[in-house]
Amino acid sequence: MAPNIGEFFVGWTPPNGGDETLSLVDFAIFPHLDHEILPENNMAGAERWAAGMQVPAYAIDDQTAIKVIDGAVEVVSEGHWKFFSW
Repeated sequence: MAPNIGEFFVGWTPPNGGDETLSLVDFAIFPHLDHEILPENNMAGAERWAAGMQVPAYAIDDQTAIKVIDGAVEVVSEGHWKFFSW
């Protein structure tokens, strides 16, 4: 969905290299924030990841969703999340 995912989430190297994705939205997402089986997906890791992104970014846990309608972004959450605007 995002324009790119950042090196943190690149699990394989695509044929043309890089971390580009679909670019359906103009922000990046750090998913599964503070998930018990993903200890590296903590807020400190999210902040390091976001610092390397070229677009605004959200770190979201599994109780959070991002809704986009006609370009308007809304965070729907019963958990925790953080917006990074650079």
